[in-house]
Amino acid sequence: MNQKNVILVKLGGSLITYKQDEDRINKYLSVIDQFRGGTASLEDLTTTIAHLLNTSTLKEIFRTLNIYIKSNPMSKVIIVHGAGSIGHSLVLHLLKSETDLEYVYPIIKLAVSIQNHLIAGLGIQFGINAISFSSHQIMLGYPTDRTSSPRIDAADLSTLETMITNTDSVPIFFGDVGFAQGTHADLPGEWKVFSGDLIPNALARSFSYLQIDKAIFLTQVPGKMTGIYSKDPSLPDSQLIRRIEVGPRTNRYYNSENNEIHFQQEGTQSKFDVTDAMEGKLRNLIGLAHENVTSWVIGFEEFDKALQGENVGTRVIPEKDLNTNVVFLGRGDAFGSGGYKSASILLELEVKTILLDCGPHTLQALKASGRETTQVDWIVISHFHGDHFGGIPYLLLELTFQHQRTHPLKIIGPPGIEKIVNDLFTVLYERESSKTRPFPIEYTEITPDTPYENNGIKIKAFSMNHTPEAQGYRIQSRSVTIAYTGDTGWTENLIPLISDTQLAILECNFYQSQFETHLNWQEVLKLYNLAEKTAVIHLGAEMVTEVHRLIGQKGLLIPLEGQIIRI
Repeated sequence: MNQKNVILVKLGGSLITYKQDEDRINKYLSVIDQFRGGTASLEDLTTTIAHLLNTSTLKEIFRTLNIYIKSNPMSKVIIVHGAGSIGHSLVLHLLKSETDLEYVYPIIKLAVSIQNHLIAGLGIQFGINAISFSSHQIMLGYPTDRTSSPRIDAADLSTLETMITNTDSVPIFFGDVGFAQGTHADLPGEWKVFSGDLIPNALARSFSYLQIDKAIFLTQVPGKMTGIYSKDPSLPDSQLIRRIEVGPRTNRYYNSENNEIHFQQEGTQSKFDVTDAMEGKLRNLIGLAHENVTSWVIGFEEFDKALQGENVGTRVIPEKDLNTNVVFLGRGDAFGSGGYKSASILLELEVKTILLDCGPHTLQALKASGRETTQVDWIVISHFHGDHFGGIPYLLLELTFQHQRTHPLKIIGPPGIEKIVNDLFTVLYERESSKTRPFPIEYTEITPDTPYENNGIKIKAFSMNHTPEAQGYRIQSRSVTIAYTGDTGWTENLIPLISDTQLAILECNFYQSQFETHLNWQEVLKLYNLAEKTAVIHLGAEMVTEVHRLIGQKGLLIPLEGQIIRI
């Protein structure tokens, strides 16, 4: 199987169909009755269904996806959509006269198939290699009332999975009706509605090798920012839930201020809706999180940002992603000893992604790690030596011209950080530095006397023994605390900086040589047991010759470039 980053995009029925337009729906239901009675043609039915599709929104979605796919060849996109007004209103309409779905199955199947082919056709027109799939093809025997159902075992799934993962096609699965196997031997099965909200869970469960990296649910909330709300969004005291953390026993809900709030398990439901309201949708999202898939619930305006993994809308995060990831982008000194890149570390916290120092090689290292450059929220600079901040202009160029960023970038550092970054940018790229950027930069000065706190993250600076402005940082995000020394020689400030942290990242330029403004291995050994884990970087020529012998000594970590440590 090809190893690609699989992104699942779920198109909400309220977004892509006129789900609340009673005139259009009633016209459509009238044509359905005429078609069943032989007085309306298949062309009439197709035209009426097309009139219920929000074509302009679908075109914009496919334009955005086309750009993303071309820019990210290692990503695989799967599209899922519900039946929207085409299926929901029809089921309700037909069940007024028929109590058994089996007798009206053919016309429902026809209508939702026409809808899907129209949507796939629009995708092809906008450069998407769209191929239609009924949800019935992956949900054979899937008990729709049990989100904890076991993996299904259908012989044709391996072929379908191979096609999905090994071709450049974009599968489009759609909500449907079909036969669902009963959950017990004495319940052989029945005809059911396969809601589009269930398809992502079925995809996550049904295949052996298809690993969904993230799922993006595009929807809309009339008059408000799109996402999941603490209660009916029409109520004035409802709050947008920014983050849902899914644990094995409990789930936690957080608002925009990072305060924990309560989700009221009830919601509104359209008169043309046969599935659960938001409570049911959230149940499916939590089910996805139990399959280790992170989900976004957003409006189309935030689609680009969610594709890049930004913190927008409502995110539903599985327990595995609540761990802090520490990505070692570079472990070298200013001379590139051992061929190593400049020291730089990426912290992937729950709410922010922080770059600790940004040397000349950081942009390349970010890309080599498979990270999107746009996902960096904050850059924290320890001091003003080129191998620690000289890469910022290259990152700004990238975010301005290559992958246009729109959300703010925060740069934190010692006093003077704004001027020195702007001066360097002007020296390296005078014309480009004078142009208006598509995103704002927010500069924040930090000193030992002025700690910084934002979004539940606390950063405290400690003076280091290197340059006059050099600082180490103690970064706390909820239950995780990480210490970073930057460059320094021995100072008593190292002890409070490092003590009782989950991870201490120490510079170690020398093995035996003593140098006033850099640490050596023996000095590191005096400090390593102050933290639960200690990682050693900024390796100079002496350390390069010893590194293979020292790996694992005293439990100290000497991470490889690109290595990830989870806390």
